Amino acid sequence: MTAIEAPGGRVENQAASGIRPFDITRDLLPVANLIADAFAAELDSRGMAALREMRLMGHMGAFLKLFYHAPGDVRNLLHGYVWVEDGRIIGNVTLQRADRHGSRWQIANVAVMPEYRGRGIARRLMERTLEHITDVGARWAVLQVYEANGPACHLYDAMGFETLGGMTELRLARVPRLAQGEPPPTPPALSDFHPFSARHEAELYDLANRQLSNQAQWWRPVQRQEFQIPVEERMGEWFWRTLGRRNVLRRAVYNGRRFDAALELKAQRRSGAHELKLWVRPELYGLYEGPLFDWVLATLYDYPRLPVTLSLPTDHEAGLAAAQARGFVIESTLLTMRKQMGRQIL
Repeated sequence: MTAIEAPGGRVENQAASGIRPFDITRDLLPVANLIADAFAAELDSRGMAALREMRLMGHMGAFLKLFYHAPGDVRNLLHGYVWVEDGRIIGNVTLQRADRHGSRWQIANVAVMPEYRGRGIARRLMERTLEHITDVGARWAVLQVYEANGPACHLYDAMGFETLGGMTELRLARVPRLAQGEPPPTPPALSDFHPFSARHEAELYDLANRQLSNQAQWWRPVQRQEFQIPVEERMGEWFWRTLGRRNVLRRAVYNGRRFDAALELKAQRRSGAHELKLWVRPELYGLYEGPLFDWVLATLYDYPRLPVTLSLPTDHEAGLAAAQARGFVIESTLLTMRKQMGRQIL
């Protein structure tokens, strides 16, 4: 029998309930299955791909054991705790060092099997995780949670986490159908509204950087390379456009000095979903969103009536309102939260 830590600090055998450290050599498969059950409604394609990778690695126990006990700081790459009930893993929290200095640690995959919820297991796992972060001398704990997950949000609020910001995912089921004989709408005329190209990466980076506050960028700062369009990507865009598969449209409200607003529209010719990105300077919120959405919808009448996807910062209320007024529906909002582990100053 393996001794584990139970609530209250006592030690019990593995047939009882309690917490023990995550063991990468034997826990990957049961934890992957637990995450799949707990987050079935939240997992996107990337999440499903990560689960498949975890399950594949779970079959490599002997190799992982050598890797896990190799010299170096390997354990900090993937750490955490599991809750065992009658020899079965029914709760998990994953912990990863988020920077090379170890000042920030990321908490993820806080999951409890549905039939065991409401017993304080998630809180106890979080408490033990925060103890670990404190013990290693870190300054911050950070996590992300979907706003619709009310119990989790309530728990993190109660444990002293503050919300930094978030991103809202929206979806338009399809461009509205025209009445029989009705001509497609004409895209609205916008002053100083021009196409832009790869050479305007500095202006687009500046706009995106201004749109997100310092607090919103605390966890994931805007990087200039995110707005660079490398040669191979431009060649790929030309190739798919030539084949009639996809067209990438970039437009900005540009006065010659800076971008006041900008959009990128990946318009599909055959299948999939049209992908829209939108940026507006915060001091100009409410001025450009409606006309830009109208331009996008008018443009898409020349393309198949496919869904349109869009992501906006949670504090871009004018953008969210303008999108919803044109039929977009909020699918999810992912919040970023943090907790200060010591009396540190930003």
